[in-house]
Amino acid sequence: MNQVNPAAGAGAARGTAGRVRLVNPRGQLDTVRASLASRLVCLDGRRIGFIDNIKPNAGLFLDHVERMMVADHPGISTVRVRKNFTSSRLIADQLEGRADAVVNAWGD
Repeated sequence: MNQVNPAAGAGAARGTAGRVRLVNPRGQLDTVRASLASRLVCLDGRRIGFIDNIKPNAGLFLDHVERMMVADHPGISTVRVRKNFTSSRLIADQLEGRADAVVNAWGD
């Protein structure tokens, strides 16, 4: 059983052999550089996807944004997806090939 040694600082544990093991709480990430998609020149005839992340009022917010966009750009069509509570895959994947641009409501 490891015991925390307050004198060793956060992230340190004292093993039974008297050694200290330091743990990096940040972990390790492999990153891949990616660029943003090009900005659409015109929205006329485009499909706009909306992602509802089920946070409180996210759907209401998207309803409002969708109404404003359709009023300002009558030539667009819209499609919406909604995250479920147990989603272990990227919700944006559901819009692949179905939308030219995406509006995502997220936050806490």
